[in-house]
Amino acid sequence: MGYYINPNVTPISEIDFNALKSAGITDIYVLVTNKNYSPVLSEAQQKSNAVGIRTNAWVYPGFNYASKVAQMNIGVQLDVETYNMPKYLLQILAMRLDTYGETFSVTVKPDGWDGTQYYYLIAPLCDYIVPQLYVGEYQKGITNLTNRIIIYNQIYNIYNILFPGKIVAGLETYQSDKNATPKNATTLSAEIKAVQPYTHGVILFRYGLSNFNGLE
Repeated sequence: MGYYINPNVTPISEIDFNALKSAGITDIYVLVTNKNYSPVLSEAQQKSNAVGIRTNAWVYPGFNYASKVAQMNIGVQLDVETYNMPKYLLQILAMRLDTYGETFSVTVKPDGWDGTQYYYLIAPLCDYIVPQLYVGEYQKGITNLTNRIIIYNQIYNIYNILFPGKIVAGLETYQSDKNATPKNATTLSAEIKAVQPYTHGVILFRYGLSNFNGLE
């Protein structure tokens, strides 16, 4: 169970890592840039290691220090929200090579709900594919969520043989970008249970006053 953290909205120093551990969180994904990755990840890793949580860097295309992050024994997740996935394959491959020995994942738009995302091209280049299955944004329900995950599992069954456990579901913990009201525990639990039988895991995205413009 993963959890996204934007330290520009919620500073690492304000996070109760014991509470995250108690909630079942195994991994954190911390948003960093070329300018701040070292101090932010060092602080996050120190606090997460103390409670037995793994640290991952959450980065966007153009991040140049994946190899440095991997040398810190920290995983990397590349956030590629695009309608032209083939354009980014060389960047994805380069980051895979830079992170050799550490976990490398790619978070993307949900194939089928939001165009064709070419998961079959991405799968050999990463440890996990993380589709952003945000039901509020796509006006889908639990049944659609389950069916979509089953389709991924069936389509990429060959990859389950060659590259097992490729899909990690990204879920939003709020209603939608237009309605930032947090989901109640029952609703969120139902979404998690709907995908868990067919995925390697789940990463939760918490809505914040995030502004990703100008990331370097």
